[in-house]
Amino acid sequence: MKRLFLISICIVFVMTSTILHAQERAPLGNGNVAVKLGYIVFTNDHFDEAFNQDDGLYIGLEGYGQIFPNLYLGGEIGQGINIDVLGEDITFVPIELNLKYAIEASRNFVIDFGAGVSYIYVGLRDQDPFGSGRDEDDWLFGGQFFGDLTYKIHWFSIGVNVKYQITQDFRDEDFDLNNLRVGAQIGIMF
Repeated sequence: MKRLFLISICIVFVMTSTILHAQERAPLGNGNVAVKLGYIVFTNDHFDEAFNQDDGLYIGLEGYGQIFPNLYLGGEIGQGINIDVLGEDITFVPIELNLKYAIEASRNFVIDFGAGVSYIYVGLRDQDPFGSGRDEDDWLFGGQFFGDLTYKIHWFSIGVNVKYQITQDFRDEDFDLNNLRVGAQIGIMF
């Protein structure tokens, strides 16, 4: 029984030191997952018209894995929504594939920046007090570039992020859903 206990302690020690060593070499660990909460604003002039609300809330989930030192491949899925009593109600669901480069700026701070491609579901619905209006949806291609500042506490991370996304025009319309997102994230590294 003592041998099993001693062997278990040795295995835990080796695994813990291996994980910690990997995190020291990899700014964001060998992989990481984070939940994002932020503000989204659509930048097209179309949304500046009367009764159109051009901003809202964004919530997302991202995950990345290290493919080379300091280079991570991953993705994000989320939903941006604006709630507007009168005007245009926007549902915005991006599915992203991203590549980012991370550097440790100081002992526990990591700066990363990157870019990627996206496929985005967009639903537009006019809120009309008389019950009429349009209800349309479309899938759009897009691309984005972004930057994050992350603070690491062992395997836990907390940070801020900014992302600008460019999309193609909405179906048969003369406006796009380009947007700017600013927010915070919490996550884990492994």
